[in-house]
Amino acid sequence: MKLPEHERQAHREAFRAMSLPEKAGYILAYYKLPLVIALIALVALGTAVKQIVTHRDMVLYLAYANVSIPEQDDDELAAGFLEHQGADPARCDVYRYRDLYLADPEQTADHQYSYASRLKVLAVVDAKQLDVVIMNHDSYDLLSASGYLLDLEEALAGRPDLQAQAQGNLCRNVVVLSDNKVEVDLGEADAYEAVTEEHANALEATDLLGGSEYLTGDVYLGIIGNTPRLEESLDFVEYLYQR
Repeated sequence: MKLPEHERQAHREAFRAMSLPEKAGYILAYYKLPLVIALIALVALGTAVKQIVTHRDMVLYLAYANVSIPEQDDDELAAGFLEHQGADPARCDVYRYRDLYLADPEQTADHQYSYASRLKVLAVVDAKQLDVVIMNHDSYDLLSASGYLLDLEEALAGRPDLQAQAQGNLCRNVVVLSDNKVEVDLGEADAYEAVTEEHANALEATDLLGGSEYLTGDVYLGIIGNTPRLEESLDFVEYLYQR
C-alpha cells in the first residue's frame, strides 16, 4: 500500500537524522532480501565473466604415470606443442595429470595412493579426458594388460612419414582379452588363466623426452584407445620427433 506523501516525507527526514550505523542497520533490516539477491547475482556474474576470460580449450590431455619431469621442462613441452599446432596459448592449453603412481598393489607399500591413481585413470579415460600417457615400464605393463592403449601400428598407418620415423621405437606388450582373475580372487579357481595377445601399443620415448637428463629408466609413450583426439595425439608424437 502506498503511503501518503506526508508520511513518506517523515520517513525521509527520520532516515536523514540517523547516524551512519543506524542507517546501515535500517537498510539491512528492510532491504536484506533484495541486497542478498543482488549480491548473489553479482557473484554469479563475476564468476561467469572470469570463466569466459580465463577459459582455455584443451588441445590435448597428457598424463605422467610413474614418471617425474621437472615442471619447467613439462611447461616447455606443452608450450612447444601448442606452437607446433599453431594454437593460441592464451586460449588453448595442454592439460597434464602429474604424479600418477600406477603399480600392482601386491608390489607396493603405498596401496592407497596406487589405488587412487588407478581410479583417477579409470575416471578420466571413461570421461574421454586422457589422450597420451608417458609412463615407466611397470605402468606400461599395467595399462597394456588392461587394454587401455591403442595399437600404434594401426594408428600410424595413415601417416606413413611418421610411421617410418616411429618404426624403430615401437614396443610390443601383452593385452589381456579375458581372464579368470575374479574367480581366483573369490577362491573359485586355483590357477590364474588368461587369453592374451601382443600389440605394438607404445613407443620407447626416453630419448624423445630428453634422455637421461632427468629421466631414470626407460620411458614409454602410449595413446589411450578411446581418445577423441587421435589426430592431436599423433601430432604430439610428430612434435617429439621434430623438436
